Amino acid sequence: MTKVHCAGCGRDIAMHELEAKTVARSSGFDTRYRCPFCHEDVNDVADNLA
Repeated sequence: MTKVHCAGCGRDIAMHELEAKTVARSSGFDTRYRCPFCHEDVNDVADNLA
């Protein structure tokens, strides 16, 4: 199972547990992810793989 490390709380979070918010913009889509425990933004999921 792929997990992402949260720098805010130090937990390793499964990809399906991340909170995601996608916004449609004129230039395309903008998706943001955040930790479901401490609610800190996870800016680059690929760089934070645990």
